[in-house]
Amino acid sequence: MIKPILDYGDKVYIIACSDGLRDNYSENLDSIIDNLKKIGLETVQAKTLFRKIGPFSGTPKERAKELMKGFTDDSIKAIFDISGGDSANEILDFLDYDIIKKNSKPFFGISDLSVILNTLFSLSKIPAYHYTIRNLIGKDSEKQIEKFERSFLKGFEDIYEVDYDWIQGSEMKGTIIGGNIRCFLKLAGTKYMPNPEDKILFLESLGGGPNRMASLLTQFKHIGFLEKINGIILGSFSQMEGDKLEPNIESLVTDILNNQEIPVVKTSLLGHGEDAGCIVIGEEVKLVKGEY
Repeated sequence: MIKPILDYGDKVYIIACSDGLRDNYSENLDSIIDNLKKIGLETVQAKTLFRKIGPFSGTPKERAKELMKGFTDDSIKAIFDISGGDSANEILDFLDYDIIKKNSKPFFGISDLSVILNTLFSLSKIPAYHYTIRNLIGKDSEKQIEKFERSFLKGFEDIYEVDYDWIQGSEMKGTIIGGNIRCFLKLAGTKYMPNPEDKILFLESLGGGPNRMASLLTQFKHIGFLEKINGIILGSFSQMEGDKLEPNIESLVTDILNNQEIPVVKTSLLGHGEDAGCIVIGEEVKLVKGEY
């Protein structure tokens, strides 16, 4: 068992730092809040949740201000971002990373929130959780609710336990960085990008076929990432796998590595799937072939 990150009765914050929620998502949001209440958590909603101007729930400064409220309010014990899209990196310049470090608390999100997950680790030195509470109302909601409570409130490791298929190598050790492949690469060349040295690169994707994935993987090669990392974890690549597109992501990765002895594993349980588990950006892990 591990130390729970939440207690029953805790207050959690719901926010949209990327594109704002559409008005027709309000019933889904109510269902998410209801499920969190049943688990034993209180919720507070940020002012920047639903779309106000075009796709935005607020200006970059307004969204950043709301996120800082979540970190500085001592009554709030975790922050859940339920957005996605394209605009999360707009807020990065308006966050105070020293204050966030002093008020460290779990931040959850996937997809475009990968830019925030990794920036929190690289500049505030706090871990961040690649997981979305949207899963609490998805097709796998019953299991997700159970895993959420057991893992985050009771200290079991259910939501972190993922089976991996080994593509190459037999062992990897390092600190996790990455997330959505397209969104994570927005940080390339910026002060927000984590140092890849001795890291394990986690990658997943919602949309995009082999040509887009090949292009993005080549960008990692061009910026020198593949020379420094200790391993690669491939999560779900939803469009490619759903449409059974070829070459698959495993082949694209081994081709781009070109016989480099970098360990690679694959799982379908990290990413955009409604049955997805959680992986922690900024956490050191060790994976060994044959060990769960």
